[in-house]
Amino acid sequence: MFKKIINKILSWRKKEVVNGPILPTIFQLAFPLMISSALHTTQSLVDMFWVGRLGSAPIAAVGISGTIIMILITLIFGVSSGTVALVSQNIGAKKHSQAGQVAMHSLLLAALGSLVVAIIGIIFAKKLLLILGASEEVVTVGTSYLRIILSGGMIMFVLFLSNSILLGSGDMIIPMIVMVIANILNIVLDPLFIFGIGFPKMGTAGAALASVISQFISCCIVLFVLFKGYSNVRIRLSEFSFQPKIIVETLKIGIPSSLQMFFRSTMMIVIMSIVAGFGTFALAAYSIGLRVQMVILMPSFALGSTAATLVGQNIGARQFRKAQKSALASVSLDLIFMIVLGILFFVFAENIISFFDKTPEVIAIGKTYFRITALFYSFIAFGVVLNRALVGAGDTVVPMIITFVSLWVVQIPLAIYLSKHTALGLNGVWWAVVVSYIANGLCILLWFLTGHWKKKHLAKEDLSIVK
Repeated sequence: MFKKIINKILSWRKKEVVNGPILPTIFQLAFPLMISSALHTTQSLVDMFWVGRLGSAPIAAVGISGTIIMILITLIFGVSSGTVALVSQNIGAKKHSQAGQVAMHSLLLAALGSLVVAIIGIIFAKKLLLILGASEEVVTVGTSYLRIILSGGMIMFVLFLSNSILLGSGDMIIPMIVMVIANILNIVLDPLFIFGIGFPKMGTAGAALASVISQFISCCIVLFVLFKGYSNVRIRLSEFSFQPKIIVETLKIGIPSSLQMFFRSTMMIVIMSIVAGFGTFALAAYSIGLRVQMVILMPSFALGSTAATLVGQNIGARQFRKAQKSALASVSLDLIFMIVLGILFFVFAENIISFFDKTPEVIAIGKTYFRITALFYSFIAFGVVLNRALVGAGDTVVPMIITFVSLWVVQIPLAIYLSKHTALGLNGVWWAVVVSYIANGLCILLWFLTGHWKKKHLAKEDLSIVK
């Protein structure tokens, strides 16, 4: 009975997305992803809100820990990119069993990667915080938070890749549902664990435990969907056969994507260390700014994932022109969102910062950060949406090079110079961020327009990844 109800309600999710009109299909896929992104951001902001009640040092600890977590996630981000490309192109080519094999190998890689993360978290959490220049107070409250989050690495990685499998198949509904559940759990558990309501008072560590528990429940739901066949991809352990070629194809696409993520994460560490040199107030303001800016990226992530799925499936179906039109339509919609959000964040910068921390120094720094960067958010649309569209095509090497240059050749040297050798001081860091937005966005756009990505047809018969 339960299975019949689920199949009836969600049967439309199994429809492939290559045959419908472009704009309605984009909205059909992007809307659930937008909600998922909003909920993911809400989860981070809820943590920041409750931790903010403990003071500026705990906020700084959560922010600096988030930067470390992003670096370690690079281990699995590339696998996610390879998974989306291979699953979507095989679904477009109507090779569902191959898509299932890709899914199983991706989850295997997730399990292996999570072991590395757990070991790093348990042994090196305190040292990592010290390397980033965190004060003794920040290290004290941040160590337990970071250890708990990273010890739950397997849950985080499996959930991340399971959602990537579903996204590649064109199923955006289940990831949205699990984010709703995760947020409800996180909202309920955060104050209970942080302030000791019915449980021992854990402070900042309580926010980490609440996140791990909510992710575990969500992970169980997604795996249930994949194993029971409620999506275009079904995992059958009885059919699993280890095939090194699947790993090779996944990593061939994924390693450049991982390096992109690594460049971004390590860049954030360098920028965080530069900001930390201006004091705890500056670090707290920047930490809030980074979390709140995830709101800005919600449309970009949603439309980027939509573009990746549409480009991948259309390439698999040999509809290259429609793949290009889908990507350009997605980025056009995101430009509208970015312009509107940029104006809102510019106008309400002070209100946004003061919601999380009412310390006057933090408000002043955070307001300036938003006022400088907000009007340039439109360039993020090209850098995120078209980058993800290229992932769907399996074209990740040149975008990796563009990311490296815009961050490490442009942003970091400029941030160091402007902040330390000009009268701009801390504001020089924010202007360096703006220049990086522009450089990255324009270069990704130019590369996409060359059309080189149309040659990345990964589901050809002669490239079949499952014999």
